[in-house]
Amino acid sequence: MTLPTGYTKTEWEPIVRKGRKLIKQKSSIQFALGDLVVDALTGHPRGHGEVTEVIDLLARQIGANPETLRGYYKTAIQWPADKRRDDVCFSVHDTLAYVRSRFVLIRKDPYDPVSGEYRWTVNEAEKAANRAFDTPTNREERLDRTRHLLHSDEDAAEVVKEMITRPEVRSRVVADQRARHLLRQAQYEHWQQVDRELDQEAELAPVEDAEAVEESAQETVPAVDYQESPMEILRLIGAFASFFVSLQRIIPELHSQDYTEETKTAVLDNVNKARMLLDWCESAVTTGRTDMDTALANLLEEEGE
Repeated sequence: MTLPTGYTKTEWEPIVRKGRKLIKQKSSIQFALGDLVVDALTGHPRGHGEVTEVIDLLARQIGANPETLRGYYKTAIQWPADKRRDDVCFSVHDTLAYVRSRFVLIRKDPYDPVSGEYRWTVNEAEKAANRAFDTPTNREERLDRTRHLLHSDEDAAEVVKEMITRPEVRSRVVADQRARHLLRQAQYEHWQQVDRELDQEAELAPVEDAEAVEESAQETVPAVDYQESPMEILRLIGAFASFFVSLQRIIPELHSQDYTEETKTAVLDNVNKARMLLDWCESAVTTGRTDMDTALANLLEEEGE
């Protein structure tokens, strides 16, 4: 066994034994979580996003990362319980998961030059997997191999960016309702992050710059004396603020491609009502006339009914 500099064999061996014991316990938990997903899916459909939905919901409800749990599931279904080795870590099983001869291959321990022992390590498993690289023969094998190869987020993102340059790929992606939702959610989260970064930059800006921004804001935004302003004006401004905040939160979540014409019409009717109310408000503030026109009165009467 190779020893770190400054360690004796007597010091190092107990540490290695304890580490191997912990890895064995961890591997048992990883397989157990993978088997949990397999059991959850047993007797239920496994197409049209059902597997992804089950894994995502289960992961969030048990406090796990969905992609990590998906990896446990993928490895568990490739290794039936009677084909696994308790003394070989989960990572080795995962590395060999798509090697067709894995059930025979794992029976024999390879030589590990680091420890000087005959035992399975991830490094030796990767060597064996590369030597036994098979050509996928069906769609499921191709998808599984692709997921395995694109394990890192960086690699997966690069491939996705390349793939969406193909018109047919783009068409198939946007035709899927869940894919559209995820893309919108990612875009929303991206701009939220951009806003946070801009806010942080503003907070770190030199005092002179911050004062200039504040002066500019004071010049462009009319000041309101909240102590002297009438109560109805304060209530009106508060209603506008609540309206603005609500719309800013809700509008980025809209996905009109999935709405029926009836749904869109209902929303646009309310937009029209809001616009008429704003016109009424503007007229009342600028002219002093608070009576509403006949069209607005009829509209509000219909709304009340």
